[in-house]
Amino acid sequence: MKRIIIALVGALLAAGALPALAASSIEVPTITTAPSVDPRADDATFDPSAVAQLSWDSAQSRPAAEQTMARVATDGKFLYVRFDASQKERIVSAQPVGGKSDGDLVWIDLQPSGASGSTYHFAASPDGSNSATASNGAAPAFQAAGSTFVGGYTVTMKIPLAALRGVQTGGPWTAQFARSIHSTGDQFVWSHEGNVAQAGTMTLSAAVGAQ
Repeated sequence: MKRIIIALVGALLAAGALPALAASSIEVPTITTAPSVDPRADDATFDPSAVAQLSWDSAQSRPAAEQTMARVATDGKFLYVRFDASQKERIVSAQPVGGKSDGDLVWIDLQPSGASGSTYHFAASPDGSNSATASNGAAPAFQAAGSTFVGGYTVTMKIPLAALRGVQTGGPWTAQFARSIHSTGDQFVWSHEGNVAQAGTMTLSAAVGAQ
C-alpha cells in the first residue's frame, strides 16, 4: 500500500497537480553599505543572489499567476526587505491592522530562534502603510515605504534586528515571504512543502551582532 501511495503522489507531481515537496532556503548577505529603502530606487542596491520568488498560490493551490520577488540583505543592525510585485488588477492600499488589511498586502514572517521561539509578522500595503505583530505581545516598530507604477508596485522594509527576541545568528531562522491580492483573494507564498503553510529557512551570518 505504501508503494502505491508513493507512486500516486509521484504521478500527481509529474502532472503538476501538487506543489513540489521542497521547502525553500535563502542566505542573507551581510553588506557594509545599506541598500536603498526608496522603493523607486534601482533594485541593483540589493544582492541579486538573495532573491525569494513567491511562486505558489496557496489560496488556489496552483502556481502563482503573477510574479513577486522579495530581496533581502542585512548590515548587522537591520534586515532590509524589498518586494517587487507585478499586478494587472487594480492596486488597493489600506492601512494594515494586526498584520491584515482590506487592500493588497505583502509580508514577511520570522521566527529568529527556531521552532520554539517568538514569531514576528511584518506587513505593508503598496503605499507603505504597515503594521507588525509578535507572538510575545511586543510588536516591534519598523520602517516601510511603497510606490506603485503601471503594472505593479514596490515595497521596502527596514526591520531592526535588536528588537527581535532570541535572534539566532550563524544558523537558520524560520521565514516566509507572502503576498495577497485583494480583488482576487490570491495569496502567493515563497516556501511550501506539501502543506502550503510550511515556511522555509533564512540564514544570517554569525557576524550579525543582534542582541
